[in-house]
Amino acid sequence: MHLPCSVFSQHQVDLLTSLLHINGVSDVPSVRTLKILEDGLQKICGIETLPFTGAFVCKYHMNSFFKNIAPEMANPHVCSKLHFYPEESGKQLNEAYQAQRWFQHKGMFFAKAWSLRAVVNDTRCGWIVEGHREIEISEAELLVSFKNWGVSKSTFALPPAQNIMGIEKSCQGVLQSEPWTLTKPHEGNQWHALANGACVYSFPIWLYCDDTSGNLSKHWNKHNSFLFTPAGLPHAAVHQEYNVHFLCTSNTAPPLEMLDAFVNQLEEAQETGIWAWDCIHKEQVLVIPSVLALLGDNPMQGELACHVGSMGKYFCHICNVKGHDSQEMTTTTVDEQTQEHSGGERRFTPGTRKLRGKAKGTMADMVACIKWFVNVGEPCQKEQSIDELKSMFTMASSIGNQTKIKNIKTSTGLKDRYLEYFLDGMASSHKKKHGNSSKQQALEEYVKFSLCTKKKIKQKLTGLNPHSDTPVEVLHTVLLGFVKYFWRDAVNIRIGKNKIKKALLETRLSSFDTTGLEIPPLSGHTLVQYAGSLVGHDFWAIAQAAPFVLHGLVPDECYSTWVALLKLIPLIWQSEIDDIDVHLQQLETAIQDFLAHTACWTPQWFNKPKFHILLHLVEHICQFGPAALFATEAFESFNAVIQAKSIHSNQQSPSHDIAKGFAHGNWIRHILSGAHIHIHSSHSKLENKIQKLIEMPPPGALNVEEAGTCSFPITSGSSSGQ
Repeated sequence: MHLPCSVFSQHQVDLLTSLLHINGVSDVPSVRTLKILEDGLQKICGIETLPFTGAFVCKYHMNSFFKNIAPEMANPHVCSKLHFYPEESGKQLNEAYQAQRWFQHKGMFFAKAWSLRAVVNDTRCGWIVEGHREIEISEAELLVSFKNWGVSKSTFALPPAQNIMGIEKSCQGVLQSEPWTLTKPHEGNQWHALANGACVYSFPIWLYCDDTSGNLSKHWNKHNSFLFTPAGLPHAAVHQEYNVHFLCTSNTAPPLEMLDAFVNQLEEAQETGIWAWDCIHKEQVLVIPSVLALLGDNPMQGELACHVGSMGKYFCHICNVKGHDSQEMTTTTVDEQTQEHSGGERRFTPGTRKLRGKAKGTMADMVACIKWFVNVGEPCQKEQSIDELKSMFTMASSIGNQTKIKNIKTSTGLKDRYLEYFLDGMASSHKKKHGNSSKQQALEEYVKFSLCTKKKIKQKLTGLNPHSDTPVEVLHTVLLGFVKYFWRDAVNIRIGKNKIKKALLETRLSSFDTTGLEIPPLSGHTLVQYAGSLVGHDFWAIAQAAPFVLHGLVPDECYSTWVALLKLIPLIWQSEIDDIDVHLQQLETAIQDFLAHTACWTPQWFNKPKFHILLHLVEHICQFGPAALFATEAFESFNAVIQAKSIHSNQQSPSHDIAKGFAHGNWIRHILSGAHIHIHSSHSKLENKIQKLIEMPPPGALNVEEAGTCSFPITSGSSSGQ
């Protein structure tokens, strides 16, 4: 009940207090006293749980993003490790702040900017922003600050900096002039005005979304959850459960609906900033949060990128690589050979489909298809995706365009689950009407209801590219992908019902020396008998033992593919890269070698999109740092905490109960970490009451209604203000 990630029912707390009394422990607080303490401290330093009603009329609760960020700056265990600026490390790459997303070179900060052109006419003189011409400048090239522009001799003959007359943008090769609206010219940089002399820090985060079950039983009770960790932490701390923060979960609201509430809070934080107490420098600072990348498994990343999914013709949400045209194919039965190569899984391959009225593909066609599959396609463009989604909404506003919309989804690979709700509503709004005029009228009435959708389409994608900022998730792609596929294939197909080979494999696994691998001895019977029910840490052990235990038990082509895969895995999980150029070259070579051996074994494996998605890992390591930084093992293990809180809720409003539970655990973490507590109140005696509450909380020690309004900061465990 009073540990951040532990869950106790009231009955269990009653039992614990009774045991303490029986064993002669004095001054044991009652459950009522503990609840009074909870309510008081929640008002003082807790995180507010906010209710939301989404566009699909799903109700859910989200913990305040503002209140999650500010305490991190006041926590000495976190703030002392945070990095807010990029770091130049030469060819070494160990952290996210050393990667290309945070850009610094030769010890200087660089910024992307637009060039200015002076304009003088009869009425005024000023500047035109050339929005079509992007440049990159260093801090050494900055000459005069905004506030000193008018008094500097260097700018005496130039127009005033406040006179921005407009911005030129290129539209289909034609320059168009538009009013300047990005800033207020007379104020200059908005952060300079907001900070008023205080330090301004950037606070990027890794945002994670996944689904988990809220039940202990096998009955799936899907809960979509959003979590995050500060991206400025070093790799040794970024995946600690201590640094994983809960935002929201719901068993009714889909991810994109909950994402709207987070985006609203993020945009407000980016517009106004978050004031926080810097416990290292002992001063108030202004924090500007941002999302460095969207993490999740491949289906979730595809949904966040408004992608049709891995079964679509355009199966990759990162690039425009193309699969088969579904309208030219028809599915037939799966033959025995297909099941052999799929490791017992039912899946369709080029050999199991036949063309309508056409001859089967030739060997040259198959080779061309494989070459296309194992190469990175043209990158998906965020602006193009936004335009396509908006065009779907515009077309749906007129009757008779459903087929055209379906064709656009197929031809672009886009499917926005959020927009889909409104498109379905628009399509069904006039089904019971007769005549085009009455149908159009009914449709227009529904469109008025859903006009906010266009804004939401843009809102979800603003400030983040969901195509390029969704790095390859190596846990599900490699361990729960290739290793799982190949292990099931080896056990169920290559060895199959051969009892002698199966017994030999079990013996080899049980005899495998795990000394130095920091893993317990392997259970050969479990890994073989239950090959279809293994989890991530099992496949991690298999990945290290497979080349030794499978030798002589599988065909040479299969074994060569295993060896190529196991040469690749250490390069992927390398957390410290001494020479990025050498490492990326080795990684690229290992990936190509692995894909070549897989193709020599059987190209039917390439029906799994993960074999193509792996190609993007090289670029993502350049952008975000070592793959271990954006791996999701810590988030996946955190799902167990969410599940436990779901089980102990009353199941009437799990989103509310789980969010309140994590808000409660957050202030416990804050106090036990010795973090600073900021209170804003007009109650002059609240400080003494808080001190009494922390030392020995008697019933009624704190009036909960008065909490959260004192104008001084205090440190937990100390009665004096700072």
